[in-house]
Amino acid sequence: MTRRPGFSAFLAGTLMATIAIGVIGTAVVLQHPHLMSRIKSHLPSLGDLTGPGPTQPVDLSAVLVRCAVDGPGTAISPLIYGVALAYAPDLQALGATVDRWGGNPSSRYNWVIGHAWNASRDWEFRNVNYTGGQGSTADNFVAQALAANVQPLLTVPTLGWVARNTDNDTRSVGVPDQGGAARAPGSAAIPGYDPTANQRLTSVPSLARKPGPFSDPPDPKALAVYQDEWVHHLMDQFGAAPRGVSYYAMDNEPDLWSYTHTDVHPVQMSYDDMLRNFEDYATAVKAQDPRALILGPDLSGWTAYWYSALDRGSDNFGTHADRSAHGGQPFIAWWLNQVAAHDRATGQRSLDVLDVHYYPQADGVDSKAADPATQALRIRSVRSLYDLNYVDESWISQPVMLIPRLRAWINQYYPGTKLAITEYRWGGDKDASGAVALAEVLGIFGREGVDLATYWQYPDPATPAGAAFRIYRNFDGKGGTFGDRSLPCTSSATPIRVFGSRHSDTGEIDLVLVNESPNVTSTVRVDLGQLAPKAVDRFQILAGSGNISGPQPAAVGGLDLPGYSVTLLRLKGA
Repeated sequence: MTRRPGFSAFLAGTLMATIAIGVIGTAVVLQHPHLMSRIKSHLPSLGDLTGPGPTQPVDLSAVLVRCAVDGPGTAISPLIYGVALAYAPDLQALGATVDRWGGNPSSRYNWVIGHAWNASRDWEFRNVNYTGGQGSTADNFVAQALAANVQPLLTVPTLGWVARNTDNDTRSVGVPDQGGAARAPGSAAIPGYDPTANQRLTSVPSLARKPGPFSDPPDPKALAVYQDEWVHHLMDQFGAAPRGVSYYAMDNEPDLWSYTHTDVHPVQMSYDDMLRNFEDYATAVKAQDPRALILGPDLSGWTAYWYSALDRGSDNFGTHADRSAHGGQPFIAWWLNQVAAHDRATGQRSLDVLDVHYYPQADGVDSKAADPATQALRIRSVRSLYDLNYVDESWISQPVMLIPRLRAWINQYYPGTKLAITEYRWGGDKDASGAVALAEVLGIFGREGVDLATYWQYPDPATPAGAAFRIYRNFDGKGGTFGDRSLPCTSSATPIRVFGSRHSDTGEIDLVLVNESPNVTSTVRVDLGQLAPKAVDRFQILAGSGNISGPQPAAVGGLDLPGYSVTLLRLKGA
């Protein structure tokens, strides 16, 4: 498919470092591989749980799938089918519901100039114009998302500095390899490096609130950029939420600023810094558009769930003095509790959606690798999203149980908060295992009640992973979608995974069946209790294909699922 050049193209071409950082989950690990074992040794232990162990032969010749179709089911949020930085052709082909404006450069986007960023460590701390055009790239992004009936999710810069211009020759110099603790309390400098000169050279200050009246357009030569004025501008252009922009994330991975944006923000963020920064900007956005929904803290990955960047210290998180100074609580738990207290005191939510990033950490999973061992590991690692007994096969080496863990923290510390995973990816987009993994991930998001999710960036619709995305959102090329109510389903053989749904408007039932076996065809019988559908249509992705075949008539009494296939059954007249 021909891609429209623009904002999505710059990330595809120049932000491989962003992707690499996200894959590792923390830039500290990327910089220091020996840290992996040190981090693992200091993360909370959940006991002596065994790993997945050797694979045992499983008889797939007669698999029974049961689905409880007699109840209403639980809601599946339509916003779990999101992507990032896509344009209309791909949004429409995939059937995406959210388009996220994010990534490392979003922290340094100057909305007043409209097409100015700083590439940060991803490209020599240079100022850039990624789109090569004039006008407002953000306005164009929002306009095309809304025109496609897709929710735009914007990242609000809260770093404190945005690009001064678009000149590639404007760059920070003398930047250390990484940041550190502040030279003194309240200082923006670290031992051996003061960012002041580079801040003045590359950037202008960016603040949460404008002290005087708004102007639109603002003076491009003004001494500062104001983010509440940006929200006001967006409301003028597109209307208030929910008609215009309804979702705002408070920056991108602030736990990594001292690494990614070392030139202007070398100081490692503490627990208190993270809270203070979020509240400053979140309340500024809410003051302009009270109905907008705020996401935070937009953490980079696993280590950031537990510690602040400052906790790294001189012993690679061994002492974690910042966490100890905050009652020993994991960062997310502490942060949710503090935000909840703030919001009770003010009488208004500053946080609507807990937002994290998550990439599988096992070697080779989030890559193009397609050897048999990586294929199997890629598919197994999906269990880290939900399985309380799955010990992650990476340096984490304990159960991640991501969604239940985050839900438990929400329920304990700030009930009513929604859950978003705004960066994830399982690799192998052009491989059969990538399709199997992504089909399961999307099914899990719906079954486990995730409220919003956006793939980084987006799968090519013509690839196997793109087909797996389309099986939920555009399986027939005419906008056919998976149902909006999740139904409980079980399989008698673990290599066969099943996700069921009902359409609340028509009552029709959809089943997505995934065969995790690479080369064994399974014969499946679907038990629907007393339900007898009048007809069954089958849509199918065969191993390694980017096409969805169908519709073909099928029978629930005996259905063949080839190895590494993804199959959708649409039960008509149910």
